[in-house]
Amino acid sequence: MRIKQLYTFLFFIWFGSIIIASATDKVGSWTEEKESIVYEIISAFHNSLGFDYLTKEECDSLNAYGLLSQLDDSQRYYTYFELERILVKSYLFRGEIRMAIAQSDRMYSKARALVYSFGNALALNAMGEVYSYTGRLQEAGIAYEEALKLLDEMNGKDIHVRMLLVELIDYNLRIRNRNDASRYLSRLNLYPKEQLSPLELAMRHISNASYQLFKGDLKAANHYLTQIKQFEMQLIPDIRQYLLIINARYLVATGEYGTALTAYNDFLQTEYARINHNIYKEALFEKADLLMNMGNKEEAYGQYGKVLSYIVTSFEKNYPKEIDQLCTRFQADQLAYQNEHDRIVSMRFYLIGIIVLVLLLIFLLVLGWKKIFRLKRSQMRQEAMKAKAVQAIQRKNMFLSNMSHEVRTPLNAIVGFSAVLTDDDESFDDESRREFSEIIKVNSFQLLKLINDILDFSDFENDNITFNIREHDAVKLCYEVVETVMASRKLEAEMCFDTDLSVLMLETDDARLRQVLINLLVNAAKFTEQGSIVLKLEMADAGTALFSVTDTGCGIPLEKQHLIFERFEKLNDFVQGSGLGLSICQLIVKYMNGKLWVDSGYTRGARFCFTHPLKYNPTLHGETTQ
Repeated sequence: MRIKQLYTFLFFIWFGSIIIASATDKVGSWTEEKESIVYEIISAFHNSLGFDYLTKEECDSLNAYGLLSQLDDSQRYYTYFELERILVKSYLFRGEIRMAIAQSDRMYSKARALVYSFGNALALNAMGEVYSYTGRLQEAGIAYEEALKLLDEMNGKDIHVRMLLVELIDYNLRIRNRNDASRYLSRLNLYPKEQLSPLELAMRHISNASYQLFKGDLKAANHYLTQIKQFEMQLIPDIRQYLLIINARYLVATGEYGTALTAYNDFLQTEYARINHNIYKEALFEKADLLMNMGNKEEAYGQYGKVLSYIVTSFEKNYPKEIDQLCTRFQADQLAYQNEHDRIVSMRFYLIGIIVLVLLLIFLLVLGWKKIFRLKRSQMRQEAMKAKAVQAIQRKNMFLSNMSHEVRTPLNAIVGFSAVLTDDDESFDDESRREFSEIIKVNSFQLLKLINDILDFSDFENDNITFNIREHDAVKLCYEVVETVMASRKLEAEMCFDTDLSVLMLETDDARLRQVLINLLVNAAKFTEQGSIVLKLEMADAGTALFSVTDTGCGIPLEKQHLIFERFEKLNDFVQGSGLGLSICQLIVKYMNGKLWVDSGYTRGARFCFTHPLKYNPTLHGETTQ
């Protein structure tokens, strides 16, 4: 029994769901059909640039308010505001001013409540049309400008911008604002032809013709009016009727008064003139002026009377109290908008001020950090200079200690043996006296070399050194240096010169190069008690000579090799010397754009090597050849 009840219950659920689904499909298909009609209406309105409108019968058959309610419920606000704007324009064209005011008010309130920019732009556009139709031209201009500003902030709204530009051109020509009319017309003319429909092209020609008539350029106006003829068959009735008044004005300007009067009479009989009271009133005035120009003064006065009568009878119709309420509402919103705009501007200024202060603070912090960094760097430099000064003092003391010993030793020998030679004591034979003379000679040579080293180093320190650059044969020079050292010193090791070159011409200072080679050979002789000392000359590359002095002496410990070119450094304090010889050699070689070093890979003694370019280039060290 329970199973049967369950089946019955499930059957009713299934049957009910089918009925509900069927009803939903019917409602959905009806909605889609209505929406399709709405899209067709919007498309026709766009293509006609706002001249196409809905008659009262069409609004009733469509149930326009029902459609707006459905669009609102489904949140299709884009279509909602498009349709509302068409309804406002339709009310205006049908002369239902109060309905147009009420509809534009609702539209504006809805857009403000939704904070929907596109809806707000269309609402302002519709309000501008209402103001224009009711003669509130100042409010109309403000609404139009605000609408254009909002549309410009949105992309993909070209059709709405073009429609608004046509209205702004017509509005500025009516208030005789030539500059703004020209500006909006120039913008309308920028659109390529392929983007415009035939009706849009025709309306652009009409706008250009109206502007040229306003300027008084009849030739240009005629050109645009001629261009319109190619679209004449495609024009809708309202645009054709609007074109009549433009033609009438052109005929007046060209002096064809009779034809112009006929054109005015034709226009005043049109539906477009009847529903647009502003243009109708202007046409009445223009016809009266034309009659005066033609000399028909009585008829002209009668025409002026018709204008006055029309203004009086249409005042209540076109200036109802609702328009004042709408103006008050719009002005209040504009004031609120202005206040909000001023607040935003103030906030922007505050924000800019804060940003400027933050940037200034950052700038000051950076300056402070740089100053601190400079102070630290200056402190580090001072500490480094202090360390160098301490080191210099230590070296000076060491130098003075060395010099006192180095100078005293040869001077003692010179003074002592000179005294012996000048003594009348005959206990010394000639051989002894020759030995004494040789000792005096050797010590004098050592003392002279010591003084020369000090003077040379001082010249390099004070940038007072001079070089005499000439071309010399390096092979010949090396032979002469070896012979000089062998002749001047008593050598305990064999000394020789080794090279595969017969001649090697290089640009150098002969005396300075000899000084380097002699210093290296003498140093090698000091520390080589047996074995050999070899001066070798070869090519390092196509433009560089390589000199080397190799000995089989005690060598230089690896940990001290980086110190030997320092001034006043001596590896053996018991060997005579100032500690300046290698420093001077390095300065000379560097001046000649070469490099002096110790071959750390050679372990059977010591090997000093230096390079010397074949061609001297003074620009490499920034000095000129003397």
